[in-house]
Amino acid sequence: MDKWVETKQLQVHFVSAAGLVYKDGEVLLIRSARRGWEFPGGVVEQGEAILDGLKREICEESGIIAEPRCLAGVYQRLTMKEGYGPLEGIMIPPNVSILFICDYVSGELHTSDESLEAGWFTPEEAKEMVTLPHFKTALTTMLEYNGKVRFSALENAEDGGMKTVRDQYVGL
Repeated sequence: MDKWVETKQLQVHFVSAAGLVYKDGEVLLIRSARRGWEFPGGVVEQGEAILDGLKREICEESGIIAEPRCLAGVYQRLTMKEGYGPLEGIMIPPNVSILFICDYVSGELHTSDESLEAGWFTPEEAKEMVTLPHFKTALTTMLEYNGKVRFSALENAEDGGMKTVRDQYVGL
C-alpha cells in the first residue's frame, strides 16, 4: 500500500450537497451576494455524513429544517478553479455536488452570512430567479425529476463559466 501512495498522485475532490426544499407546492430559494438566487447547500465537512451536511447547510442558510426525499443529481466539476472572497488566491480542487429533493419539516425563514434573502417561490418563479447557468440546469433537473438521477460532468469554460462535458440520466 505504501508503494502505491508514493507512486500515484491521489485524486482530491471535495463533496457538497444541495437541496430543493418543497413546501405547499413552492420551493425554497436563498439569495447569495455572489451568485444571486439559488437553492441552499454547501460543503460537507470532514467527518460529516452527506445527508447531515445537507440538512445543516439548508438550516444554516435559511432557518428551515428539511428531510431529503430522493436523490436527483450528481454534478462533478472536473477542473480546479480560482477561489473568491476569503478563498481568493487559492486554487479550489474539483468537487462532487450531490443534489436532493427535500420536504419541509419545520422552521421559519431567516438569513445568514451566506444568504441575503430567503423565500418560498413557485417553480415558475424559481426558474426565472435562478440565473447562473449551471445552477439553472441543476434547478431544472430537480424541478423536472423523472425518477432517474442526472450525472453531469463540467469543466471550466473560457468565459469564466462552466461547460458540460458529459451528461447522462441513470435509473436507480
